[in-house]
Amino acid sequence: MPTTIEPLYISLIKKLDSAAPNDLMGDETSKRLLNLVVASRSYLATTNKISLSSKISGKGYFMFEDAGRRKDSRPVNEALYVDDLDSATLKKLMDCDVAGMTSEEITKYVYTCAIAYCCSADLLKTSDQKTPGTFFEVLIGHLVARALGVNPDRQITAPTLDQVVTLPTDFVFDLGPGKNRVHLPTKISTRERVVQVWAHQRVLDGMHGVARFKGVLVAMAETNKQKKDASVVEVCLPNQWTAYQMYIAQMFRVYYLDIPQKYLALKDRYPFIQVKPFGDFFFEIEKIEKSSLA
Repeated sequence: MPTTIEPLYISLIKKLDSAAPNDLMGDETSKRLLNLVVASRSYLATTNKISLSSKISGKGYFMFEDAGRRKDSRPVNEALYVDDLDSATLKKLMDCDVAGMTSEEITKYVYTCAIAYCCSADLLKTSDQKTPGTFFEVLIGHLVARALGVNPDRQITAPTLDQVVTLPTDFVFDLGPGKNRVHLPTKISTRERVVQVWAHQRVLDGMHGVARFKGVLVAMAETNKQKKDASVVEVCLPNQWTAYQMYIAQMFRVYYLDIPQKYLALKDRYPFIQVKPFGDFFFEIEKIEKSSLA
């Protein structure tokens, strides 16, 4: 029943608020994420799938429709959404037990989990932009924390001449002696305020030295549904990204679930922003941990 989705979301967020966020990588977080994803997928299985006209080369999209509520969802990439994702695989994913999975499989499974809750929120709520973003942040933060073996902080201390200032941040991970720290911003879409990602990285560079924190942005998609003709487009700003990377700070990696071709191409031109599928993260952990590896 869709009525179970909101209580499960609240249970997940309250658990993390109480732990603030010291248990992001914990087994209980895995369990609550799993329950919420299963409930979201069960609800979506009762809705209709409506094909959309894709204006993105090589990609096809559909949306979920709840006819009774007269609501429809955001676009879903038909090649990434796994209809028959079984509970055993879901549990392995939430536990970050990804040995034996390919990068492509991990990307699809995480996309399926992320988009399932987002689409459920689209159908069950009105103009709710906050909870999908919060869920995505928790999902990605949990998987990265499990993979790195450490819980993140949400603030940094900036010493000045006469006082100590505490600044709120995205997730930051201290991996221990001899390893880098990781700055992990997450975004459903980067179309709004993405400059904050590079600005936060610049602050960290200024406080601790350039490249002491590896900046790792994880985003879901850049799709936009056009209501007038039920079409899907991607909204990308590669030139802005290039300017931010050149003049503000250097992000080490950008990972996507539904990766836009325009951003993927940035790796081939200066300043060579490395944009990759999210599944690649699990095969690049050593590069992220060690300063000498690019």
